[in-house]
Amino acid sequence: MYILAVDDERPALESLANELKTVFPDDTIHSERKPSAAMEWVKALNISGEQLSYAFLDIQMSGMSGLELARQLKEQFPKLTIIFCTAYSEYAFDAFGVFAKGYLLKPVRAEDIRRVVNEIETGWRAEPSPSANEVRVQTFGNFEVFVNGKMLTFEREKSKELLAFLVDRHGASVTTKQIAAILWEDVLYDVNVKNMTTTIVASLRKTLNSAGIGDILIKSWNHIAIDVSKIKCDAYDYENMNVPAINSFHGEYMANYSWAEFTTGKYAGIG
Repeated sequence: MYILAVDDERPALESLANELKTVFPDDTIHSERKPSAAMEWVKALNISGEQLSYAFLDIQMSGMSGLELARQLKEQFPKLTIIFCTAYSEYAFDAFGVFAKGYLLKPVRAEDIRRVVNEIETGWRAEPSPSANEVRVQTFGNFEVFVNGKMLTFEREKSKELLAFLVDRHGASVTTKQIAAILWEDVLYDVNVKNMTTTIVASLRKTLNSAGIGDILIKSWNHIAIDVSKIKCDAYDYENMNVPAINSFHGEYMANYSWAEFTTGKYAGIG
């Protein structure tokens, strides 16, 4: 298998090539500092009848950007898997616009390469082996929760919104007063609102317990949080630069809740 590495900074290129040799010890790793030289080698490889399997490219390079190089490489090898290696996360959306399959931030390590290659080969949405009470949270588009592939039905719409808010908080705990401010916007917090909020929390716990996933909720005195280690969430994968998760974001995040607009803007700003 042939693998191409291109970076116009010698130390970065040498480091990347060494990490690639660790991951692909039996394959041919070809390194180039100049995109033009990389294209010459690729064209010769194509003429010889060989296939280029992976290309690991920097984005900001003199003479030709990694994005343009990627476009030209795909013309030579349409099935080529392109993975960008860069210090700049803001290029992610442009990268996937040229059919990149992976995006790694420098310094790139062997474990990073193994992870992204495994994601590419297995597929982000591949079903895992059956296990009890797998929780998948969908935030792109409307908010939904699936337990073992089946959509979860909530006793109250406000309890569903509460869970959405906890997911948005990424495991940070919130107080009863903070929950009330989200669930009942512009309503003065008083004893009645506090009691309504307590009822919603209890309803959420009942729904989760009935589905056998009550352990995803962390409850302490006047505080509640979600255990992020026990759920799979498209938004969390997106933040970790997971390729299919990024591709699944089309500008909508928890569209059924107005308070989610701030996070929507943050995710849109990543690109």
